[in-house]
Parts: sequence; C-alpha cells; structure tokens
Amino acid sequence: MADSSREQVLADFQACTQIEDIETCITILDQHDWNLMKSVQSVMPHAEGGTIPSAEEAFISPSSPQEAAAGFYSEPLPQFHTNLADSFTTFDPGSASGPSTNTATQTAGLNSRLLKFFVEYRDRNIQIFVSDTETVGKIKEDLSKELGIPPDKQELRGWATRKVDDKKILRDLNLPRESTLFLLTPEVPNPTVVKAGCSSSRQCTEDNNYTLNITFIENSRYRQFELKFPGSKSIQDVKASVYTLTDVPVRHQIWSGWPASLKDDSVSLCDCGIGFPSHALELTRSNIATRKNEPEVQPIEVDSDDDDVPESFPIEEDLFTHEDTFNNCRKQGTLIPESVDDEMEALEHFTNEFGARYGECHPVFYVGSLNDAIRDALMVKARERKLLAVYLHHDSSILSNVFCSQILCSEGVVSFLSNNFLTWAWDMTHQTNSDRLITMANRHFGSVAADQIRSFKADQLPALLIISRSRGANQVVYVIQGHVTLDELMTRLIQSVEVFQDQQRAEISEEQEREARDQIRQEQDEAYLMSLAADRKKAEAQREEEKRKQDAMEQEMLRQNEEEQRRQEEDAVKQAIQESLAKVLPDEPPSNTDEKVSKLRIRSPEGETLIRRFYARELLKTLFNYLASKGFDIKTYKVLTTFPRRDISQLDPEASLLDLKIFPQETLILEERT
Repeated sequence: MADSSREQVLADFQACTQIEDIETCITILDQHDWNLMKSVQSVMPHAEGGTIPSAEEAFISPSSPQEAAAGFYSEPLPQFHTNLADSFTTFDPGSASGPSTNTATQTAGLNSRLLKFFVEYRDRNIQIFVSDTETVGKIKEDLSKELGIPPDKQELRGWATRKVDDKKILRDLNLPRESTLFLLTPEVPNPTVVKAGCSSSRQCTEDNNYTLNITFIENSRYRQFELKFPGSKSIQDVKASVYTLTDVPVRHQIWSGWPASLKDDSVSLCDCGIGFPSHALELTRSNIATRKNEPEVQPIEVDSDDDDVPESFPIEEDLFTHEDTFNNCRKQGTLIPESVDDEMEALEHFTNEFGARYGECHPVFYVGSLNDAIRDALMVKARERKLLAVYLHHDSSILSNVFCSQILCSEGVVSFLSNNFLTWAWDMTHQTNSDRLITMANRHFGSVAADQIRSFKADQLPALLIISRSRGANQVVYVIQGHVTLDELMTRLIQSVEVFQDQQRAEISEEQEREARDQIRQEQDEAYLMSLAADRKKAEAQREEEKRKQDAMEQEMLRQNEEEQRRQEEDAVKQAIQESLAKVLPDEPPSNTDEKVSKLRIRSPEGETLIRRFYARELLKTLFNYLASKGFDIKTYKVLTTFPRRDISQLDPEASLLDLKIFPQETLILEERT
C-alpha cells in the first residue's frame, strides 16, 4: 500500500475512532493489514448475544486509563455508529433467512474487542495487541515476529484455564482487556533473539564480546561469575577459564544452559547459538551426591474438561481428578522422615524426595541448617544480601501437590527464586518435625513468627515465608499460602523483591558511608601507629645514644681510674725510691765545716728553687740522687748549668763536683726531656 494511502487510512481511522495516540492506531491497523473496516470493528466493545449494540451502549467509558490508552474511548459518535449498524444489518435480497455470510462476519467483527497482552520472556516484556476474534496462535505468530522463535517452540502460561491450544478463540476464554502471560521455550533453552535491523544474530555478535553470567552451585551455595569472552573463544576455552576460578576440572564440570544441539566444545561462542550480548549458564560438580535408581514421579498434568472454567475453579477440580496420583505421591514417604535428627541430613532427604516427586525443575533448596541459611542470606554485607524464602510443606494438605507441581516448580518461579532468594524448606507433616521448626523459628525470628507458624493448620499449608533483615533483626515480611495462582505468586515475589531492593539500596549507602568512616578511622589509626612507631624508634635511638655515651663515660672513668691507679702506683714507687734515696744521701755539710763546700741553687720547671750544699769532694751521682729524691730523675730531666751552658746529666756521675768545677757555688736548671 502506498504511503499516501496509509496516511489517508490512518486519518480516517482516527476520525472514526477518535483515538489520538498514533502508535496505538498504527498497531491496530498493522494487525488488520490496514483494512479500515476491520480495524474500526476491532475496537468496538463486545456485546453479549452477538447483537449490534446501540450507539449509546457501544461507546462506553473505559474502566481504566490503560484501556483508554489501548483504544477504548468514551466519547460517543452516534451518527457514525448508526450508519455502520444500518449497513451491517442489511438483508441480502436473495436470502429470506437473514443476513448474508458477509454481514454475519462483519457483525462479529463489530462486536470484537482489542485485547492487550503483556508477555514476559526472560528479561524482556513484550506488548501484543490482538482482537478477541483471533486465536491463541495469533499471539504466538506476533511473538515469533518479535523474538524470532518459531510458534511451535513456544509455550504460553498464565491462562485462566489450564489447557489452551493454539486454535482456541480468545473470546471464548473470557479474558479481561489486559492480561499478563509468561512465555516458556523448553525446547529452545537459550535462543538467540534476532534484533530488529539485523539479518542474523551473528552479524550482531561476531565483532563483540559475550557476557556469560555463570551460577556455580556447590553444596547448595551459589557463586556468581560475570565473565566476558570474545566471540572467537571456543567452549573449551571458556570451561578451562572457569576451572581456574572454581577448581572444578573440565572433566568434572556439568553445565546447563548451552544449546541442546551443541556437541563439540571446539565451537566458538559466536557459532554455538547462545544469546547475545549476555547469556546465563549454570555449573555444578559431577561428583555431587544424587539419588539414583528411584522411581521417577512425573509432575501431574492437570486437565480441565471445560476450557472456559475460570481460574478459581480448577484447583478443586484438579484435587478430585488427580486424587489417586496425589495419594501415590504421599505413599512414597514424607519429605523429611520423623526419625531424622540432623538438619543437614533432613534437608538432603527433602531435596532428593522433592525432586523424585515433582521432577528436576524445582527450586534449589539450601542444604544446611536454618542458622546457616540465615547467615549466608542475611548476615552478610548489604550488597551481597538476599531474601530468605522458607517453604513449609505438609503432606496432609490437599493443596500441596497442586502447588508444588503446577506453581512452585514452574520455570519462571524457579528462575526468579534462584536469582533473588536463598530457599530453605521444611516438612511439617510429622508433629516432631513441626515442633523442631517452631523452636528454630522462635530462636531466629521471634515469638510472633513462631506463634504464626504454630497456628498453621494442615489445610493452610503449603506456605512460603519471605524473611528479610531490618534494623539488625530477622523479620517475616510476607506469608504466601498455597492457594495462590501462579500470577499471584509471581506478583508477591516481585513486590517483596522490589521492597527489599529499596531497603537494600539504603543499607548499601549506609554501609558504604560506614566503610568510608571506618577507612578514615583505620587510616588515622595507621598514621597514629606509624607516628607512635617513629616516636618509639626515636626514643630507642636516643636511649641507645645515651647508653653509648654512658658506656663511653664509664670506659673513660675506668681508663682514668686505671691511669690514676697506675699513676698512684708510679707515684708510690717514685715515693719509695725518693725515700730510699733520701736515706742514703749524706748529710748536708754544716755551716762551720772546714772542708770545701759547693752551694747549689737548683731551679725546677715549675719555678721552685731548691738550695742544697754538698761537699766538693762528693760525686756527681750524689747530686743526681738528691734530685731524684725530690722527684727529678735524670732520666726525665736534664740538669743544665747557666754559664757556660752545659748538660751535666751527660757527665760522668763518678766524677766529683770539684773536678767538674761545680764549685764553690752554681745555679742549675732542671729541664724536662722531650
């Protein structure tokens, strides 16, 4: 159709329907191949009984702003509608029985409604507008155009009735104007969605990096890795890289999430068919203990005889229809036997028995004590914290089998719980196990939560308790009982996560501020310790210097003492020699002697003058002995005459004073030898 023709059709459609939103008008026209009549008929309100409503009845007010946005308007156009009604009810002249086939078809189109579907698929939310005269297959065709997934590979969940095939007319399902559906692709676990404007997914990805979001599960604990690889990397390279992070050898790695057709690990990422730009994978270790050789119990497929039964009815019908199957599941034994005392063993038995009953697609239950589950989910840093979901089971409840097989084990719920919760479970079938749970709840969640669990009757279970941590205490923020539908469960889980994330953001901010304060305090403490260490080092150096000085002083004092002692000893020896010499000296001649006397004046280096008289006949050595007795040993001092100057200490000591002409008087000078 030419662009000018489309503009005219769009203008006529807006004039007829008074829908101002151009995008909504184009969407409706695209769905009817730009046929103006069919497009106008598709937005006419539905009339019971297949009759054409009056002008006043046809243009009713929308019940919500969403309906108005989808093309349901309130202002009537009586003239236009009357003309349309007249043209549609004209009888064929060749038929006397009623309107022609064309007229009946047009009348059905006039009574049709435009339905709006919000289809959730993985991380996308697609809006689809379809007339209620179309079939379910039309929705899949539109989704195939949007996502590139063949209709036969699509499975739509969220219908009011359990069993809906592709040929089912939407009008017969009594749907509201807006509905939410969940798209599952079990046969295509990780499709590569073709984006608009690209002829193939490879063209979009071959020159870019892939982000692999890998969940590593070991002993019921999770570790998340976000790894980036170029498209040229092979699957084997990815597994080898993961080995360095998890210590799980490639031969022991069990993966889920790779395309089912992948057989060769040498294939590159851009050729293996995974999602772009990000892809989710799950890794476990091959030697994890699993139950083997146990009869596999398939999940119960609930079929309803009446496709038009609303959602509030199928539960009771399912319970009666599958009562035998439910009883068979109960005959296998309780999820936690009464005789099990260890919590770890009890949870392992619960997980294995639950998987045997309801299949491999079920929430990953934490295998460990409730205290450990609280510690790993809630008692961590705010940015690593998760909500804790406590699933309470009771085999005597008629809701348990339907809730587990149809709701809890649905792919969307399992995926949402795995990504946003840490799930812990307990079986309250036996009274002893129920009492143990109440005791644990009282210890970890308080008496109010324990009383609430105690008040649960068997027909009020199963239940899902959502536990969060606020102001340093663990609190039960939501209690979701087993009579909810899949949509209601997802809605409540999403609400709890949104509230938790708001609280988590605030706590992360507080935690970051606290860490910043702690960092500043730590830096201040480190600076103080460094300063203290420097002061200690300085004080130690000062003490060492003082000690060195003290040691030097002590050494000097010791040396001085030794020197003083030596000097004293020398002085003592000298004194003894002097005394001995003084004793052997002859007496000084008397003044009235008739013999020749030599009077000697001896000047010491200190300026002291010694005067002594000697017999002229006495030997020079007598003079030397006298000087030695006074402390002037000739080995240390020279003895010099004044005129002529001569050193008599070099003369013969056996010569007399008279012979040496030191007579009758002489002045001698003592000079210390150098």
